[in-house]
Amino acid sequence: MKILGIIVEYNPLHNGHLYHLFKAKEITGADYVVAVMSGNFLQRGEPAIINKWARTKMALNAGVDLIIELPFVFSTQDANGFSFGAVKLFDSLQIIDYLCFGCETDNLNTLCPISNFLHIEPQEYKELIVYNCKSGYEFPKARSQTICDYHRIFGIDGLEKISPLALSKLLKYPNNILALEYIKHLLNLKSKIKPIAIKRMGASYHQKNIKGKISSATSIRDEILNNLSPPKADLFMLNDKIKSTIPPSGFSVLERELREGRGPITLDSYRQYILATLRRMSLDDISRIHGVTEGLENRIKKASLKFYTVEQLINSIKTRRYTRTKIQRIILHIMMNLSKKDVKRFNRCGPLYARVLGFSKKGKTLLRTIKKNSSTPLVSKLSNYLRQIISEGNINVQNRLIKMLEYDILATDIYVLGNKKAEDRVARLDFTHKIVMRED
Repeated sequence: MKILGIIVEYNPLHNGHLYHLFKAKEITGADYVVAVMSGNFLQRGEPAIINKWARTKMALNAGVDLIIELPFVFSTQDANGFSFGAVKLFDSLQIIDYLCFGCETDNLNTLCPISNFLHIEPQEYKELIVYNCKSGYEFPKARSQTICDYHRIFGIDGLEKISPLALSKLLKYPNNILALEYIKHLLNLKSKIKPIAIKRMGASYHQKNIKGKISSATSIRDEILNNLSPPKADLFMLNDKIKSTIPPSGFSVLERELREGRGPITLDSYRQYILATLRRMSLDDISRIHGVTEGLENRIKKASLKFYTVEQLINSIKTRRYTRTKIQRIILHIMMNLSKKDVKRFNRCGPLYARVLGFSKKGKTLLRTIKKNSSTPLVSKLSNYLRQIISEGNINVQNRLIKMLEYDILATDIYVLGNKKAEDRVARLDFTHKIVMRED
């Protein structure tokens, strides 16, 4: 029995994702596909356009057998924290044979030496990155520059045929960066999971407009927002341009959610909440939030008092050093009051549970195998799991588990406030919403 793991957001699931899924199955010959999927808030610092259960249904309809939620405290971190959480979760299940990811190159002979270099981190590299960080650029750009500088000066084992210029080009793509982080954390964990890279097809990651049947998720989201903006706010039918980019089984789910007013959700859906929270918080409160460094709390506080939209807020805070994505992640962390202290604790242990969002009839058989092999508890009914860990009496484990779960629960409670209908804004859905199942 071969089991394939994929790390996804599906915001929303589109034809490019379907290509990746089918190609991954073809290359690995996998019998089962398990996805670790971000919940209602995502790595780029944005809310998902539709909720995690709807996206789970899209994944199941596309052929994924089991979907496990990546906890909020990892799903909204930078590439390193996001990748660590997802890879650690997969490794702890002790059943995954392959981790398959899409990126701009499928050449593992190039990706693996870079990841191994990042895993080792020579002293000269550490000194160079400190120097490059002083240039004023954000950390990802400073790190990419450092890797190229090191390769030009010292050479990186396994990259003898790769020029610093070619290396620089490779490091510009976000999906390549994630791929490197996935492989690095597999190495750090001494995991038996085998990495598989699939070259992305069609649109580039940054594409803003729909072009063809395989388009970027960004372009699809932008088209959805344009299609549903006033005076078309009550339009129930998405246009053919959007329809051409999404598998029919997923399109029906997306269209139903939008028709029912459960989307599209954006950061601006929480404008009042974000501004009210920031205006209430002191500078010390903001400084304790994960991601806030070097006095950034002053810029954030000042902007919250002066501006009245999320877009204005972000544009006034971001700089060459603090990118839009970083500011968006900080805003999410402020919304949830996610502290540096908590993230530091969680990054030492990784995900403490595997929360099941959905499964197919075929995938249901995997649950018994996971329960038998996994070093991480499998959670299907949240209330039962909370009663169990409280009864076990290990205070340290209880505190960490409950705190991590509290962020997931709060994330959903806040996320639903973006829904259009008042009755869809009810809290505690993590306790009441059923696991999504596909019977066929």
